[in-house]
Formats: sequence, C-alpha cells, structure tokens
Amino acid sequence: MDRTAYRQAGQRAKHARNALRNCRLCPRNCGVDRTAGHLGYCRLDDSNRCFREMLYCGEETGLNPSHQIYFAGCNLACEFCTVAEWNHCPQAAKKLNTEQLKLKIDQRKRQGAKTLNLLGGEPAVNLHGILELLAQLDCDTKVVWNSNMYYNGIVNDLTAGLVDVYLPDFKCGNADCAEKMLGAADYVEVVKQNILKAHRQGEIIVRHLLMPGHSDCCLKPILAWLAKEMPDVKLSLRADYVPPATAVASPPLYLEEEQRQAAVELAEDAGLNVIL
Repeated sequence: MDRTAYRQAGQRAKHARNALRNCRLCPRNCGVDRTAGHLGYCRLDDSNRCFREMLYCGEETGLNPSHQIYFAGCNLACEFCTVAEWNHCPQAAKKLNTEQLKLKIDQRKRQGAKTLNLLGGEPAVNLHGILELLAQLDCDTKVVWNSNMYYNGIVNDLTAGLVDVYLPDFKCGNADCAEKMLGAADYVEVVKQNILKAHRQGEIIVRHLLMPGHSDCCLKPILAWLAKEMPDVKLSLRADYVPPATAVASPPLYLEEEQRQAAVELAEDAGLNVIL
C-alpha cells in the first residue's frame, strides 16, 4: 500500500459508507439507502459479512501463499458461481469483526502469507468495510483486489494506492454472453474501462475462466483486446470451470485438456504473457 493512501484509508472508509445512502457503487445504480437497512442488487445493507478466510496456495505465481478473505454479496448473477449461496443469502454470513479479522491476518502472516487476497462474492460492494479493515493494517501489507471489476468510478478512486495487485476476472467477451450468463449486458465495456484504470494504478494479472464452447465468442475477443491495449499484461487462463448442476445458459460440460492447450496457444500467438 502507498503510504499516503494508507494514511487516508480511514477517511476514505467514511466516504464509502456515506455513499451507501444512495448506493451507486456499481452499474446497477440501485440508489437505495443501505444505511437504513434497504438491500441493493447485491442483497447487502450497510453491514459487511465474511463467510470464509483461509491460507491458500493455488493462486497465480508470486501471490502464494495467499490469505484469502471472502466477502458475501455480489453484483453479478453468474450461473456458474461456486459460492452462489453466499451471494444469494449474504445475510447468512457472519458480520465482519475488524479487530478479530486483523488478528487472523497477523496469524496468517506468521504462517507465511505473502498477500492479503480480498474476494467474494465481490469486494467492491463491501468497499466501506474493506477500507475500514485496511486502515487498521500495516502499510507493508501486500493487498490483492480479486474482483469481477463490475463497478463504478468511486471504487477506483477510493482503492487507488491501497491495492498492490489487481486480479480482475474477465469473464465474457461480448454483451450477449454477459447478459445470459452474468445478468449484465454492459459487463464487457465496464470491465474494460476498469481494467485499463487498474493497469495504470498498480500491478495487474488478468484472469479468464475458460469455458467449453466459448472460444470464438469470449476468449478470442478478450485476447485481441488485451493484445491491443496492454500487450505486456500477465494473463492467467483458468481451467477450473465447474458446470452448474442445472445449466441453462452456461456450458454443461467440463473443459478438456485439449481445449486448455488450444487456448494457451491462441494467447501466446497473440503475443501475451501467459502465467500459471
């Protein structure tokens, strides 16, 4: 974290909490008063809820071991989400206790954690609580923003200098797939703008979850855009897609190894830096 931004984290948290009175943290622009107990699209009021924390060694090279903190609630409706129950019913998760979580973060550091990995759900809809947490941590904490990147400019402004590594999950390459599988037709354009801003603000590793049957419509457009806009970017092609039990718009099959290899070849042919 940047020292100047770190000193401002507490004030930024207050600004983020005030923004909940007419919540427009993301493009849903619900406009509800979350401080009055009203729920936005993310199904959250002004409480922050954490449903899981753990030391994890399965992230990209350079991030491990990573202390993952999962925040409940999300502003997308991904049919293939592996933590969907915590997004559908975030109020079922425990309220965030900043002091207890700080102690857990210190413990995980002693156990070898190199990074603090903020994910969910979606961290952006929990912005005020995350900023309150960061204000309590050491400035040398290496923070990873593990996000779907579907949020408005206020999130970029309030996280600038506090995030060391952006880990955007670039899910779809076109509006039709985004509308069907994520419930957000404007997803691609929003995410492109936020990835460009993140690229200017800190280190970035772009993730794409490979899905069977989505090479032409999603993978190839994403690779072409990255090669044009940020050819030096680190790209992580994830092959851990899990088909939902009752797939409607999402692929009903697992990814095959031949499909993963073909995707890596496409990315390398585009001149991109594919990492593990």
